[in-house]
Amino acid sequence: MARAHVEYLQSQSLPWQPSPWPHLAGCHTKVLSRDPVDGAVSLLVRFPAGWQNASPGYLSTSEEMFVLEGALDVNGRRWGQDCYAWFPPGFAHSSRGAPDGAVALVFYDTEPNWTVAGASSLAVASEPTIFVDAYEMPWEAVTQRPVPGIWGPAQKVLRGDLDSDSLTMLVAFPAHLHPEQWVGPQELHACTEELFLLSGDCLSNTGQMFPGAYFWRPPGIAHGPYGSRGGNLALLRTQGAPLTMTWTSHEVGLARTPQYQPVLPRELGALRTRPWRPQQY
Repeated sequence: MARAHVEYLQSQSLPWQPSPWPHLAGCHTKVLSRDPVDGAVSLLVRFPAGWQNASPGYLSTSEEMFVLEGALDVNGRRWGQDCYAWFPPGFAHSSRGAPDGAVALVFYDTEPNWTVAGASSLAVASEPTIFVDAYEMPWEAVTQRPVPGIWGPAQKVLRGDLDSDSLTMLVAFPAHLHPEQWVGPQELHACTEELFLLSGDCLSNTGQMFPGAYFWRPPGIAHGPYGSRGGNLALLRTQGAPLTMTWTSHEVGLARTPQYQPVLPRELGALRTRPWRPQQY
């Protein structure tokens, strides 16, 4: 795995670029992180109003999507804001469109090669798709505490489970969250971990994240502690091992207004000195 550690960037700081992928022709994308070896990529996709795929076909890899704005139509089924879908490799896309436009988070586990095929020769996927309206799902209590001694986080598991090597879920944290005395241990995971902040804010030792913040972290990297002034909602995705918590013996301080000091690959180095903040008033 050669994907660079990104922790963190505000996606608003990245420019929209024309999609280089045939199955997303006519769309614009922001690449959040990418593995240069196998082509695995996490990105934002902006579908213009009236967009349709040029022809039926299928992808060589799985496709995972979470709709942030608007709605998408896939094979005659519409899924709107806060809907999540996972399509296995070979899933037959007879039609794809965005009648009124849409923006979605999209994840591919390898290079998304598209094969054009007639309706009679579309590939047959070996696994079932997953489709959920996450807004309608009930919340569950988080059993693994991300902040020792702090209660209140909740989760909605979209795909996999806490014991699987591949997990996607929504996590929510309450307002005025911080470790006791604003000092706490750091956490480590055996899996990769990536997160996109959907709403609210998150305080971390690398800065204060706002909606649109994203990180991708390799296994074994100590991180945190975390907090939140106003609470938050995020999409969390892990791969490679079950999501388990290991805590460091040392402790790290957390500030109410932490300085932005990210870990970014060389090509994004200019963003280190350009912290992004939403306009408040």
